[in-house]
Order: sequence, then C-alpha cells, then structure tokens
Amino acid sequence: MLTRKYPVYSLKQERVQMDSDSSASDRTDRAMRRTVFSIGAAYAGLMVAAAILSALSTPEYHHVTYLEFGLVGLAWSIVAIAGLAVSIITVRRNASLLGGAVHWLLAVLQGPIVVAAAIVMPLSIAFLNAYQAGFAAYDAAVRSCGGPPVLAWGGWGAHITLPTDSDYDRLKYETKDFLQLGPPAVYFCSAADAEAHGYPMIS
Repeated sequence: MLTRKYPVYSLKQERVQMDSDSSASDRTDRAMRRTVFSIGAAYAGLMVAAAILSALSTPEYHHVTYLEFGLVGLAWSIVAIAGLAVSIITVRRNASLLGGAVHWLLAVLQGPIVVAAAIVMPLSIAFLNAYQAGFAAYDAAVRSCGGPPVLAWGGWGAHITLPTDSDYDRLKYETKDFLQLGPPAVYFCSAADAEAHGYPMIS
C-alpha cells in the first residue's frame, strides 16, 4: 500500500512546484509590465507636453508663454513623479523576482525622467510665479499712477515704452521676467519721470 502512495505524493509535489513557478512567472510579468508602463507614461507625457507647447507657443507674449510652460510643465512633472513612484515601489516589492540586468535597465530608463523632473518642476513653478508677479506688479503700478504706467528699459538699447506704443500690451508685464537678458523694465508714471531717472526717450 505504501509503495502505491509515493508516486501520488511525488506527483502532488511536482504540481505544487509547477504552480509555484507559474505564479512567480506571472508576478514577474506583471511587475515588468507595471514598471515599464509607468515609466513609459512619463516619456509619452513628455512628448505630449512638447506637442502642446509647440501648438500653443506665442513667443511674442512672454507672460503668456510663462503661463503655458508653467501649467504644462507642472502637469508633466506630476505625471513623471507618479510614474517614478509606481516603478520604484514595484521594483522594490519584486526585487527577488527581477534579475540584475533588469534592475540596470530600469535604472537607465528612470534616470532621464528623474533629471528632467528635477529641472522641470521648479522651473514650472518659477514660470507661474513670474506670470502672477507680472500681473500683480502692473496692477500695483496702475493703482499708484492712476492709469497705465510707462515702461523704462535700461542697459544696452535703453529706451522708454509709452502706453500708446504698439509694443506696450505685449511688454507691460515684463518687469518680473527672470529669463530676460539685461535689467528688467521699470514702471514710471510718466515719460518725464523716467527721463529724470536717466532713461532715454529714444534708444
């Protein structure tokens, strides 16, 4: 009787082992798919963000460009950080199932996203701050002067921009432009006041 039970017991062991191997393989596949998908979402989001910015680009209005870059960049940063979090957590939870080569491959894929997110997120916040600060500064100058102020530009090509000039509307929020080369514009209530501070009427 005992000799008849051994083959059955051995067959059960084999089945358990096969089920265990199959389960481990399934977990490995799911972990790989989840990790690659989460990282891929960040890369896809980067391409979508670039396409949106190219479609919305209005370089002649810097303050509008700041708003666009700020919103799109911040949205992508959130997607990228979420994707990185999912991929890192998945890799850590399934470290024993993933080989060393897979770890290196995932690290190579994650690296550029980490660097890009570290740059894009603070820059996006700075763009949004500059956009808001430009409006706040202009509104404060309007209240102080009782009307649209003039813009005085220093440095190379110094000049004064009047509210009646064609470029005024696109430049009136530029006093908080942190990427501008040279000194930013300064508000004055009149051209005479700007000239009294050393700004020429004509460049």
